[in-house]
Amino acid sequence: MHIEGLDELDNRIVEIIKDNARLTYSEIGAKAGVSRISVKKRMEALEKKGIIQGYKVVIDSTKIPEGVRFLLDLETTPECFEDIVEWLARCKHIRQIYSVSGDCAIHATGFVSNPKNLQIFVNTLYREANKGIRRMSCKTILSTLMDMDGGVDYERYQKSEYLETGAGFERN
Repeated sequence: MHIEGLDELDNRIVEIIKDNARLTYSEIGAKAGVSRISVKKRMEALEKKGIIQGYKVVIDSTKIPEGVRFLLDLETTPECFEDIVEWLARCKHIRQIYSVSGDCAIHATGFVSNPKNLQIFVNTLYREANKGIRRMSCKTILSTLMDMDGGVDYERYQKSEYLETGAGFERN
């Protein structure tokens, strides 16, 4: 990953902590070829600028024996958009909510323990917010092919089995 606007050292530090944010400043410095003090100052500056927004535990929901990850796409009426976003934000099953291009469009991701609970969630959403939903689509996620934020980096630079040339799949 290369972040435009950052110098080479900041990009190296970000790349190192992207793989393991639990490393000490000394360990990061050893990998980046600088002192721990330099790493500490750089990371504090990146945090202050908001480039690094925090450090979090990433749960791999595919490792949970029973569970269903899902994508939810909603088109709402303008007057109900905010109410539906608030309803979704209060729901324990929803992990991320995005406002996307299109008329009052919402994209959300979530996780439930089993298919029955997904059906209950969808039915409850539709029942409680029906008058504000113009269109709803819910899909289960079968597998994760790439998730840079979640630690899965599909090897895009390999030749694609779907394209004869593999053009456009070079790694940056």
